[in-house]
Amino acid sequence: MGRIGWRLGLCGSVAAMAWAGAAHAQSVDEARGGGIEEIIVTAQKRSETANRVGMSITALSGDTLVRQGVANPNDLVKIVPGFQATEAPRGTPIYAIRGIGFDDSTLGSNSTVALYVDEVPLSFAPEARFATLDLERVEVLKGPQGILFGQNSTAGAINFIAAKPTDDLEAGFDASYGRFSTIELRGFMSGALTDTLKMRVSAMGVHSGGWQKSYTRDDTLGDKRQFAGRVITEWTPLEDLKITLSINGWSDRSDTQAGQLIESFPSIPATAVPEYDAYPRSPRNARAADWDANPATPFRRDDNFLQVSLRGDYSLTDEITLTSITAWSRYNQNFAQDVDGSDLQNLSLTNVGNVRSFNQEVRLTGNMDRLKWIVGGNYARDKALDSSYYSFTQTSLNEGFLGIHDADAYTQQSIRNIAAFGNIDYSLSDLITVHGGIRYTRDKRKSAGCTADPDTDGAERNAFNIILGLTGTPYEIQAGECITSLNGIPGVVHGALTEDNVSWRAGIDFQVTPTTLLYANISKGYKSGAFPAVNSAAALQLRGVTQESVLAYEAGVKAGLFDRKVQVNAAGFYYDYKDKQLRGRILDPFGAFGVLDVLLNIPKSRVYGAEVSVQVAPVRGLNLNVAGTYVNSKVTANPPEAYDPVGNILSYKGLSFPHTPKWNVTASADYEVPVSGALEVFAGANLTYQSSTQGLFNRPELIGATEASPTLRPGVLLDPDTFRVKAYTTVDARLGVQDAGGQWKAWIWGRNIFNTYYWNNVTQSLDSIYRLAAMPATYGGSVSFRF
Repeated sequence: MGRIGWRLGLCGSVAAMAWAGAAHAQSVDEARGGGIEEIIVTAQKRSETANRVGMSITALSGDTLVRQGVANPNDLVKIVPGFQATEAPRGTPIYAIRGIGFDDSTLGSNSTVALYVDEVPLSFAPEARFATLDLERVEVLKGPQGILFGQNSTAGAINFIAAKPTDDLEAGFDASYGRFSTIELRGFMSGALTDTLKMRVSAMGVHSGGWQKSYTRDDTLGDKRQFAGRVITEWTPLEDLKITLSINGWSDRSDTQAGQLIESFPSIPATAVPEYDAYPRSPRNARAADWDANPATPFRRDDNFLQVSLRGDYSLTDEITLTSITAWSRYNQNFAQDVDGSDLQNLSLTNVGNVRSFNQEVRLTGNMDRLKWIVGGNYARDKALDSSYYSFTQTSLNEGFLGIHDADAYTQQSIRNIAAFGNIDYSLSDLITVHGGIRYTRDKRKSAGCTADPDTDGAERNAFNIILGLTGTPYEIQAGECITSLNGIPGVVHGALTEDNVSWRAGIDFQVTPTTLLYANISKGYKSGAFPAVNSAAALQLRGVTQESVLAYEAGVKAGLFDRKVQVNAAGFYYDYKDKQLRGRILDPFGAFGVLDVLLNIPKSRVYGAEVSVQVAPVRGLNLNVAGTYVNSKVTANPPEAYDPVGNILSYKGLSFPHTPKWNVTASADYEVPVSGALEVFAGANLTYQSSTQGLFNRPELIGATEASPTLRPGVLLDPDTFRVKAYTTVDARLGVQDAGGQWKAWIWGRNIFNTYYWNNVTQSLDSIYRLAAMPATYGGSVSFRF
């Protein structure tokens, strides 16, 4: 989308925002009435209160998301216990629940957390970037999923439920202005067009200046140019038939994030680049970073997504409903990024990728007195291309390995998935309900990829031709051909995985009182295999990893106490984890490139822990929440070919998972008080705490015994905590006034108000070790109108 298209899109979003609705006002009115709001969820493909669902689920209303500043899925870490969101080096979001995640940014790699909008799958995590637009609520299901949703997953599922068309005409408008000249506009319009046709239009736009600041020159990075929209049309041609057409999409032309240089770690120590080795390290400041000045390709994105879904619900009888969900989507990305943390051309990349997806689900649901059941099937087809150009002219590799300074790498994948599932819930009595479900899945995926000579000056093919000559291989690489070695012969590396599995779930609920539920579940879940997209010297870097599985045990309680003024939820869990997938490291078989990226399976590991949440509404207008999660993860069997990010042989056994803090605490307080018959004042704050973790599998004692740059700085060792992601606490706050009838409000807000410096990730690549910092303090003001 060009500048004109962006401006038209933003104007369109402002026009559409002349419309927004009543969901916020409704939730506020319920809170004023005293007690805790009951949230209706559809986690089991039927409407029921969250407190009567026998599984660990966090359900949050759209009003709560807006109030606590949840602008995108990553922000759910503020309010969902046990949920983690990490930025991969390429900016891809990596989602995890209770320590179950997959740190890989390849297009075509499924997340361990399945993502949906109105039960329509978002096949890959980058597609969910603006899924929080105009929501009725969000439901986060924890533990293996697949029985009730369209995709298998080992960690859980997030279903973003969009606000639906209304019978009456409703409209609204939200506007914010904040630090870094950030302008954000949101809104929607909803109403009936005819007696049988209703429509809702939603849109948002964000425009901001750069938040990163070079510490060696006067330059900034981090502009945002984002737009998203959704149209939902509901048609009821017959009393028993409802057809829903949803079209949603977005465009993101924001700058990519630059890395913060921690340490120079040359791949080839003998030819380390002095200028890079001596480059000043990044200050410990969220804004501080460095990147190439005036790059040939600007460091920004040009990504877009479009999805069209058609859903039909037909009541065959009063007890049985037939549902069909058909969806098609396309995702395109095109971005450039500098990750070496300097203004030298040590490592930058440009990436072009796309995904085309088709999904079909058909199911029957029945509600027959004590028996509730579901039976159905899914079909999914995805095609993905992930292609990157790497430039590394000022590196030890260029100096020490025959002048190699760039490379092209690509991976194409074709994925087909078919599944059949069924689930029953049977009430043995008014107090006891048993559950059982099963799903058969067959997943087939093919991959083709390699790293190729970019045909710029012949350096790459000449270097690898010399290697081939030394090995006696009778082959000469031509311009533009693959240089990845497959059994000594360069060429395209093909891979295939055909896997099937049976996931299942069994459980029992005990409704002790009308507001207290005890439950216990055992479930088995799977995540499909994967192929990586990496810059590869050898074919073994492109091999796939097989499917992983989790056998999960969980027991919990949900108790509404003191006339619904207190809600206590608690759960304990144990996961038996097999073949965990991870982005690991191996040594270059040619002995020239240092440590290389590869996907690995960890044969055995385990996770156990507990979470507790307490919500209190002691008096009218006051709502207090606190939740904590404890997660203990451990590898119990080593994968083969295990190395740490600086090339040491590594025993994974006994290590905790990266990006898995043991402790996660969230807390919030909100208070509303009338100051006149027509005016109220409101205030609120929320706190997020996460204990320390690691960015990559490593042992600090090995890291601390490794020389950073043996040739240029002999005897200087790496910091043992080089790959540590430190513990952090952030606090958000808000203060404002609103109309007592919920028609308007205005408020000021701050996020990370104490300007805590922390980072989401720390990693190693080529000659550098760098981190990706989280946002510094931001603040601003907002207004909201409802009509």
